[in-house]
Amino acid sequence: METLTVCPTSTATILACQKIARTFRENIYELSILRKEWDPEYATSLNIWIDDTIEKHYSDSLDSIEDEHYKHWHEVMVEGLQHLKVLRASMKVDFKKDKEFLRAFFEKTGYTEYFSDAKNGDHFSLYKFLKTFAANLDEESRQRITDKGTMDSLFDKILVCAGRVDECEDCFMALESDAELNKYGRMEVSSIYSVIQDICRIAIAYYQFDPDKRCKFTYYKVLVNL
Repeated sequence: METLTVCPTSTATILACQKIARTFRENIYELSILRKEWDPEYATSLNIWIDDTIEKHYSDSLDSIEDEHYKHWHEVMVEGLQHLKVLRASMKVDFKKDKEFLRAFFEKTGYTEYFSDAKNGDHFSLYKFLKTFAANLDEESRQRITDKGTMDSLFDKILVCAGRVDECEDCFMALESDAELNKYGRMEVSSIYSVIQDICRIAIAYYQFDPDKRCKFTYYKVLVNL
């Protein structure tokens, strides 16, 4: 069996978490009013935990974030999700009186299962989302949607991304393999990701009217701007 090429998808995950944790620490005096456990000591401990994890598990792979394969994967991720978001918004406008069609289409093409996690930066969910969309899009639904006003070319753009994502399959498959981290390492990164996601949910709500600060706690935006 051919060995998977190690791709820095989980490297991107931990680096995004590190960036958000640093922003959290920089704003801890303001954010400390929101949670009892949120104080400077907690913020510092979180940063130390993440830095130590990177040192233990990623010290030999940080340079890979710059390689061409990663850049290609990154481009596919950003472009594919953007087109899927535009289609969703367009359909919500055109079919706001046809909830049944919306629900059926979103369920069939992967929106229901994968959209939430994909837009929050889960690379593997986006990979499965694109593949599910391409496999289950039918001509009747496509025609019905374009008849309402959505440009047909938008579907082509999504399908192109779904095709291109196969070129990065090793990146996404590595997320479920032992290629990068041992069991302990995967559990540790998963725990960090969970903590950061909880911080992001609360901080985003708090910074509702501060777009600059909100973006710094929006996982996907941090991830794509690494």
